[in-house]
Amino acid sequence: MLESENRDLVALTGRDGALAEVGDLLRHRRLVTVTGPGGVGKSALAAALARRPGLVPKAVVARTDLAPLTDPRLVPHWLARALGTDGPAGKPQLAALAEALGDTPALLVVDTCEHLAQRCTEVLTALVDACPGLHVLATSRTPLCTPGLYPLAPLPLDVAAELFTEYARQLNAEAAAPDVVRRICALLDGLPLAVRIAVGRLAHHSAADLLSSLGRAEAALDLPATAPGLPARQRSLRDSLGWSMRLCTAEERLLWARLSVFPGSFELAEVLEICGDAQLPPGPLIAAFTGLAWQSLIEPQPHEDECTAFRMPRATRAYGRERLGLSGEERELVNRFLGWTLRES
Repeated sequence: MLESENRDLVALTGRDGALAEVGDLLRHRRLVTVTGPGGVGKSALAAALARRPGLVPKAVVARTDLAPLTDPRLVPHWLARALGTDGPAGKPQLAALAEALGDTPALLVVDTCEHLAQRCTEVLTALVDACPGLHVLATSRTPLCTPGLYPLAPLPLDVAAELFTEYARQLNAEAAAPDVVRRICALLDGLPLAVRIAVGRLAHHSAADLLSSLGRAEAALDLPATAPGLPARQRSLRDSLGWSMRLCTAEERLLWARLSVFPGSFELAEVLEICGDAQLPPGPLIAAFTGLAWQSLIEPQPHEDECTAFRMPRATRAYGRERLGLSGEERELVNRFLGWTLRES
């Protein structure tokens, strides 16, 4: 087996259930978006499905990544280039592409739709409606407004530890104690990209050294990816989170920074009290809170009383805390949090 193929198989550790579920959803819906935070493995999952023979019988398979595209008007042109067809001249590109495809069986994988989410929703929906043989599998940090959504979650701790061990074996790194591996993966929130980046450190450092360095949450942000072929937005966790930050509104960025004062879980009522003020009044704050959840930058944490709280993943929180420090608001927000804690205790 080629090294690249083996690496791709390792990247899918723990994803058998997701592969089956997304494949089944795609057969029934024809337009499916795999969503989730940056680095959770959306692209790897989509690529694996595209390689599966018979997923869409006798289909032409095409794949494209929209990350370099900035003009939403060019989405149909980008897709036409991926499919190798422009359609009849003299027609708008979307109509021409739909006519060229007709009822031809085709599977189109479209990566990185989040920065063009609205236009992608419009174009992909129109194409699937017009082309009965077309199936589209999209990936996006921000869910597209389509019925076929599949949220891809970070890996459970045991599975993340298995992934870490497999990547380490590829590097011929010294075997690490299972408890050390589990503690490392816990600090990385089970995010496959973070695991892959962290394992790269084993080429020159021990697992114990890696665990010690990850004691500071901000240390994980700048670990460089050593694996070849990763896009620029995934060469470090800072790059990945920076891409997400650019997709946020001004209010979402402000709330992201302010939420970093919570060391654990939080509920909306607490967020309104601690993070709200004239700069971020209730209406915009609630909208920003919803937006951060929509982009998987905060995660729901069900409680026993069925009241849903949220938490911010460790690296995401560290990135936000840096932003809070740069804003000059850190002392004020920490004081608000401490004051609220004392009142509640």
